[in-house]
Amino acid sequence: MNKLKTYSQFLNESKQNNIVNVILDALEPTIVEMVSSTEKWFVETFKQDFTKYDREMARLNLIFDMVKAIETYTLPTDSLISLNVSKSTKGNIQIDAQIQRGETTYSFLTEAIYAGGHNIQVLHYRYIVKTNLPKNGATEITKEYADKIKKMSKLEKLNKEINSYKIRITNAEEKVETNSKVTDEEILKILKSREDWKESPTWEEIIRRDAAKNYNNDEAHYYQEQERYLNSRIEHWKYLNVNSNKSWLVGASKELKKLQSKLDSLV
Repeated sequence: MNKLKTYSQFLNESKQNNIVNVILDALEPTIVEMVSSTEKWFVETFKQDFTKYDREMARLNLIFDMVKAIETYTLPTDSLISLNVSKSTKGNIQIDAQIQRGETTYSFLTEAIYAGGHNIQVLHYRYIVKTNLPKNGATEITKEYADKIKKMSKLEKLNKEINSYKIRITNAEEKVETNSKVTDEEILKILKSREDWKESPTWEEIIRRDAAKNYNNDEAHYYQEQERYLNSRIEHWKYLNVNSNKSWLVGASKELKKLQSKLDSLV
């Protein structure tokens, strides 16, 4: 993915002295482990590669849920006294922390339960929290991560659209180059090989059908009309396989520049 921001870059955008970010830093090895588990689940479930974008999106979703659980109870001025990470009896990640606020030390216990999802965008964890900290309803950092997830989704959508245009442009350019070299005789052979091709009747057949009058009873005129018809079929083939692709390439190149400009403004 072009110019994809890493988690570290995202983290640097936030206030590092906030208790939430202090906890996230301390949980970094656990976060790496959880992302790896997510990757394993994703590959086994969807039978496809786990891309750089998938990894970053999984990480952001994981941290978003984690931040939401922590920020609801903590204040930016709180201090982290201790932090212990273990596996619960159910095999889930369990985070046990001691947080100091003023002169009081509070316990903060949360269990991360993998909740899955039908794709990488909605894949997430649920955090069950047990603490004697009062809820404060803060959502500042939570919103930051929500916005980052939305931005990542926009970036991925734009990248997919850009890559689709690039593939289609390449295919169209190849068609123009190849089909421009096809001679009229070769085009006629192609047309005649199709199931819907019908050979024109001979002049004798035209006479038998009593249709010669449609051509002023002139055999030369009839064959001139047939030649004009064949030429129109050849030109129509050129239009479909060469000229229309050239016209599309003009518009597609402009659209690609617009999409690339939009992508550059987001990253």
